[in-house]
Amino acid sequence: MLGVKRALLISTGERYVLFATNFATAAAVSRILTPEEIGVSAIGTAILAIIMSVREFSSSSYLIQRDELSREDIGAAFTVMFILTGIIAAVLVAVSPGLALFYRQPNLVPYFHIVSICLFLDACFILINALLRREMSFGKVAAINITGAVTSSAATIVLAFAGFSYMSFAWGWLIGSGLAAALALALRPHFWMFKPSFANWRAMISFGGYNGAIAIIFYIFDALPLLLLGRFVSPNAAGLFSRTLLIGQIPDKLILGGAMSVVLPAFSAEVRQGRDLKRPYLAALSLITGLHWPALLVLSVLARPVIEITLGHQWVEAAPLVQVVAIALLFSFSFQLNYPVTVAVGAIRDLLIRALIAFPLSGVILSIAVIFGGLHAAVWCMLVTVPFQAFVALSFVRRRLGLRRRDIAAAIWRSAVVAVASVLPPLVVTWAYGSGAGLSYGQAFGAGLLALIGWATALVLTRHPLLGEIVRTIPEFRRVRASAG
Repeated sequence: MLGVKRALLISTGERYVLFATNFATAAAVSRILTPEEIGVSAIGTAILAIIMSVREFSSSSYLIQRDELSREDIGAAFTVMFILTGIIAAVLVAVSPGLALFYRQPNLVPYFHIVSICLFLDACFILINALLRREMSFGKVAAINITGAVTSSAATIVLAFAGFSYMSFAWGWLIGSGLAAALALALRPHFWMFKPSFANWRAMISFGGYNGAIAIIFYIFDALPLLLLGRFVSPNAAGLFSRTLLIGQIPDKLILGGAMSVVLPAFSAEVRQGRDLKRPYLAALSLITGLHWPALLVLSVLARPVIEITLGHQWVEAAPLVQVVAIALLFSFSFQLNYPVTVAVGAIRDLLIRALIAFPLSGVILSIAVIFGGLHAAVWCMLVTVPFQAFVALSFVRRRLGLRRRDIAAAIWRSAVVAVASVLPPLVVTWAYGSGAGLSYGQAFGAGLLALIGWATALVLTRHPLLGEIVRTIPEFRRVRASAG
């Protein structure tokens, strides 16, 4: 357990650095480029995400959850990933002229050409990262990821200032991926994994088949609003939606990102030792909601000042959209846990069935909303699709772990009280000084500080498990710093 907590601290620190780097890049570039230029970049990223999802058929999670791992297994994983990457890159280059014509953006052609090179560089360090995560060597994983992210961020901002428009994202990615791949190979010079191999390929394809199908379904649904808005409304609308999600998902990135890279290896280790995942799953839900829910509610109240501070005044149109997204994401509290717990118990087939139930229907609802209602309808329909997906996902997890609804309610009721206590002070400040648009930066900061005080007070009064974790984490954090020094 001590090793897991130490890995969690390192991984969370890494994720915070990555989040800060990526967010700083988005904030800087949002002040340089127009919403339309950001929208074109978002469209390109959405198309790329769908095509790249095919690579999940060679999922690195296979290496993490496998009981025993040989060199042949690792070489086979790289071989399959390299072949899939080659297919993806070839398709991307072939279809880029048609996509550019469809969206009336000629520069999408060179954008996809550059990105296709990035895919091969990424393949060099994705599997090395998976091996390091399996070994719980999260310090080295952090070094690789942070190096690539900081380099890519700096390059993207400089190129945006130089007038490269949305092409700056592609060139920045290429530079960052090249350096990350070089560092990964320096830390783990497993050059033998480049030798072609197809050992145990049936087991890999079986695992990757489910994982790949799930990824394709998910990324199609995730990219759908950007693709539809870019085609049927405007790139400007796609840019606004992209930045709405960027702000709305701040709590997810800050609170859940670091933990999730540790959860799958930790859950898999518990299963290998014959332990039940029911208690750790419920404990994780309690800790997550104790942070996630208060942050989302406070964000929904202070959306406008948050946008003005982070992205600039030209994006304030997204403020009411962020408020809706933040409320909808309250229902996503279990999303990041459901994948690792399902994979750990060997029920990845459940994930595919769940995806086939939840995402197609959600996609139909979203498509109708975009085509007939535009940007605002796309955001408002999340109040339907997110709770529906949460209900389906929890139903499968409950069945696998033998959970009752009362078990989940018992795990999260304190978090609900903490969330209400956190959001009441900002609501009072907003009521006293007018709407969110009327709050000065100082008033918004004061409201946030009062929310933090309300959160801490509620943790103590409800005896929330998160309070004990915070207290126990402080000396562990000091030990990590001491060992790092």
